[in-house]
Amino acid sequence: MPNLIQNLLLVMLGASLGGGCRYLFTLIESRLSTPIQISTLLVNIIGGLLAGIIAGYLLHKPDQTIRLFLIVGFCGGLTTFSSFSLETMKLLQNREFLMALSLILFHFIGAIGATIIGFTLTQRFIS
Repeated sequence: MPNLIQNLLLVMLGASLGGGCRYLFTLIESRLSTPIQISTLLVNIIGGLLAGIIAGYLLHKPDQTIRLFLIVGFCGGLTTFSSFSLETMKLLQNREFLMALSLILFHFIGAIGATIIGFTLTQRFIS
C-alpha cells in the first residue's frame, strides 16, 4: 500500500504542476488575439515533445518514479485533449469546417510529430 500512495502522490504532484503550466499558457494567450486557441495547440505539442524525450530517456534508464511524475503526471496535466475536443466542437457548431479540420490536423500532426522528434533526439544523444 505505501508504494501505491507514493505513486499516487507523484502523479498528483506532477499533474498539478502540469496543470499550472497549462493555465499560464492560457493567461498569456488571453493577452493575444489569435484565430484559434493557440495555447491548447502549444501545450499539446510541447507535451508530446516532452513525453517523447522522457520515453526515450527511460528506455536507457528505466525509472518508474520519473515515468509517473513526468509522463503520467506532468504531461497528463499539461496536455489538453478535452479542451481540444471542446474547441473543435465549437468550430463545428459554428460551421467553420475548414478551421476545425485544420485544428485537428495541427494537433495530431504537431503532437505526434513532436513526440517522435523528442524520442528520436533522445535516442541519438543517449546511444
